[in-house]
Amino acid sequence: MQDFVIDSKLLAMKELGEHFRHSLHKIPEVSGAEYKTSAFCQDVLKKAGFKITTFEGYTGFLADLDKDCNLPRIAIRADMDALEMNDLTNNEHTSTHKGLAHNCGHDLHMAIALLSACFIIQHKEKLSCNVRFIFQMAEEKAHIPGANKMVELGCMEGVDEVYALHNDASLEYGSVKINNGIMSSFGTIWNLSIQGRAAHSSTPHKGLDAIYEGARILMDMEHIIAKKTDPFSPAVFSCGMFQGGSIPNGIAESALLKGTIRAMDKETNEILKNAFKDIEEQSALRGFKTRFSYDGYPAIFNHAACVQRLVESAQKVLKNHNMLFQSCEPMSASEDFSYMIEACRDKKGAMYFLGSGNAKKGICNYLHSNPYYVEDKAILVGAQIWINLILSFGK
Repeated sequence: MQDFVIDSKLLAMKELGEHFRHSLHKIPEVSGAEYKTSAFCQDVLKKAGFKITTFEGYTGFLADLDKDCNLPRIAIRADMDALEMNDLTNNEHTSTHKGLAHNCGHDLHMAIALLSACFIIQHKEKLSCNVRFIFQMAEEKAHIPGANKMVELGCMEGVDEVYALHNDASLEYGSVKINNGIMSSFGTIWNLSIQGRAAHSSTPHKGLDAIYEGARILMDMEHIIAKKTDPFSPAVFSCGMFQGGSIPNGIAESALLKGTIRAMDKETNEILKNAFKDIEEQSALRGFKTRFSYDGYPAIFNHAACVQRLVESAQKVLKNHNMLFQSCEPMSASEDFSYMIEACRDKKGAMYFLGSGNAKKGICNYLHSNPYYVEDKAILVGAQIWINLILSFGK
């Protein structure tokens, strides 16, 4: 790590950071049930001297370091859940939980947060702020309470600014990507059930074909994208599941469709959601009964002042490296960290992408790919950025 500006005392903690990640990588857990993961992180932070706040019925928790009640508070979010897929990394810290893997790198996020916390509390005298680490459950699944529930439970109370990172193994470690303003899309997972009327295929006029109606709705949504949204504002509609009918010689009585809609601005997002309501009304006029439901996240809007803080904190670490910032494209995926920024005082918060790849080692995979590898050297880089941010906060 000699090419990076890493505090010598943090550099001495390198193996501890790797221990954190490898231990957590072995015990991936499904969204909302991160029991072992939460217990591991709580144990580390409690032993370090943080005040732990848990919430009955939920795995998410807070770890607070209070310097002075009159000082501002900075918060760092780390997400804990894993993905429902087998771990194909095949190394000494491969998942021991069958069918679950940290293929989004949340183990790296937690390791960075834990290492940062252990360093910060050893240098409490240098702080000009109070510090909160938010360990969040269920980032991966919109229908399971995650960041929105953490906000409801009070994770943002008294917080002046909130920050998060997401690793990106397709980006070389020692690089940072960040953008002023929008950083992720409005993302919505939708479900549409259609109830028609069954009939024999020889007498189609006696039925209401739910499959045909589903196909019509999909075509209508494509028309909405093409003709009703601003061509300069990206909008994506997809249907990833279409189930209907039970026999080949019958008119389908029902159909179930599921998919996603994504937009980069609030107006386009509302157009897409309202389009479904209009389509439902049209289906009702045709005799069908439909039910539309959705879950999703608002977009992340990085606050300009927070972006500047992150850039300055990163530049102190990456002096000899190229940084990508303020010009990167927002990710088309969505992230529920947006709820925390929305709930923060003056909506001050930001998320950045931390490079976790290493092309020389063949680590250049995309999020959710399998196997998913990360470069452990990114732990120190990410931790030093958080440490720089925290130690400069309030000064």
